[in-house]
Amino acid sequence: MPDPTGGQPSHPPAPWVSRGEMWFGLLPVRRPPDLPPDLRPLGPRDRIAVGVVRYREGTLRYDELALGPLVRRGRRAGLLIQRIWVDDDASVRGGRAIWGLPKEPAEFTWTGDSLRVGDDGGTLARITFRPGRGPLSALPPLPAVLPGFGGTPGRRLFIAGRLAGRPRREAMTVTEWSDRLPPLRHGRARPSLAVRPFRMTVPGPVRC
Repeated sequence: MPDPTGGQPSHPPAPWVSRGEMWFGLLPVRRPPDLPPDLRPLGPRDRIAVGVVRYREGTLRYDELALGPLVRRGRRAGLLIQRIWVDDDASVRGGRAIWGLPKEPAEFTWTGDSLRVGDDGGTLARITFRPGRGPLSALPPLPAVLPGFGGTPGRRLFIAGRLAGRPRREAMTVTEWSDRLPPLRHGRARPSLAVRPFRMTVPGPVRC
């Protein structure tokens, strides 16, 4: 996206390459999320996926909270990113312009293994992370594709991030959740895991 002043672009171009930490879990919701007409549910409809990412090195450095249902479109499947917050303005602009993601600004405050995410409307979520049970070596190392959807029904975009790292068993528990978000049945994510450290490359999207 060009800078309207005629200077440098206001965000880095794709691909974005990064290293950091991430957590992922499925949270039970009281009612299934509404889906756009071009997408179909993948798996149980009473769950939403929640991802927390700390991009510590690479193209940009920022924290991120994303949530949405798991969906499919034809042969493609992944996370429909319905809500997403970051604490970096360039990430907001690039996410919207390149991948069609509805990124919003927020503040991320870490206290040990607990995270608060808030915006001008107050607290969005408080989440804690704890090492899980079971040997970490039982989980194989990645690489893997981290797929997702952005855009709109008339301009649906598929995002295939390339992720490398070893998943860990870690618990994710929501201790506070805004009424602006889909209502939860309880705050324990099942299943949940972490990949830390990770390496990831997110290329430009594919129109689908």
